[in-house]
Amino acid sequence: MKRLLVLLIVLAGGLAAAAFTVPTNAAVVNGTTITQNQLNNDVTAVANSLDYQCFLSAEELVGSNGASALPAVDGVNQSATDPNHSAITAAFVGTYLDTEIGQQVAIDLAAQRHLVPTAADLTTARAALKAQITAVFQDVGETQVCALTQLPTAAEVLTSMPAAFIARTIAFDASVTLLEESYSGYGTKTAGLERYFEVHKAQFDNACFTVAQYTSAAAAQADAAKAKAGTPFATLAAAQPGGGPQGCFILAGISASLPAGTNLASLPLNTVSAPIAEGSAYLLVEITARMPTPFASAKSEVLGAVQSAGATKARTAIMVDEAKASVSVDPRYGTWSAKQSHILTPTPPLTADTLNPDVNTQQTAAAAPASGATLVPPSGQAG
Repeated sequence: MKRLLVLLIVLAGGLAAAAFTVPTNAAVVNGTTITQNQLNNDVTAVANSLDYQCFLSAEELVGSNGASALPAVDGVNQSATDPNHSAITAAFVGTYLDTEIGQQVAIDLAAQRHLVPTAADLTTARAALKAQITAVFQDVGETQVCALTQLPTAAEVLTSMPAAFIARTIAFDASVTLLEESYSGYGTKTAGLERYFEVHKAQFDNACFTVAQYTSAAAAQADAAKAKAGTPFATLAAAQPGGGPQGCFILAGISASLPAGTNLASLPLNTVSAPIAEGSAYLLVEITARMPTPFASAKSEVLGAVQSAGATKARTAIMVDEAKASVSVDPRYGTWSAKQSHILTPTPPLTADTLNPDVNTQQTAAAAPASGATLVPPSGQAG
């Protein structure tokens, strides 16, 4: 699966900083301002879209392998009938401001390397974002990740948000893709892609697959053992819902849709793979035939592989730039840690220090934007 790009979330606690003036900007990154109004509008848009919240929650679940969850959006004073979301948690506001800082750093790095997305790049990035949303929801399957009883479509997620919000997200995605292509060392011109293809030809074989899906690792391991003992895998796969021959596809494209580290190119013919975790399911895969593919037929998969090859270097470069970036943050949202490259959000007081702890049933809440109001997380909780 293509790398997750929409959020660069790192959850953290920290110390609150005293504010003696009221800044007009939520943050300034290398001279570029993230205004209070932009942050207000973005956070309010997320709060008003259950579809987008569902996507962010699913993406965090997939990206962390279930180890972390998105901070709650609505605070303790938020009424279920309040369309203006008059209480948004400080944790979510700080986390989302972290996201926008990370996005600006990546865009700045791309500009430094003279990588500016074209209209075609933006069109491609929009299509990739829709595909990414769909893939994330497929990965979580039936897992309950949000308040919705049915997962939305990618189109529903995108149309639920303001056009300007989606445009900035797409510009960020396109900039990161350009960085990946640049750091790969191959670029996107035909000569570079052909050079990559010649070195990695086996990754682009056209392979025919038989696949079985299981609800548990134990069930998948049991059938893998049966196949190793001599039971035809086709028989075992046919006994599973939707299992059996799936057709023939270019290996690199199939590998890109599976978790990182899944190396199907090295799987011998007519040999059942080890169980592959795919969201809440487990897959067994057997390659029953594979044939060389000419470059012209695999060009789009080669481009995707080149992007993946540069992803780690691009991610490292972004992290290095973020650590040395000039970042100032409205202290009401916390303090910027250059060492950790994220905002240290204010910590709530100890329960023993709170006069009325029953009102603090969620997280420290930030005042929400109604009509251009400023999101200001209080330094403490209600007493």
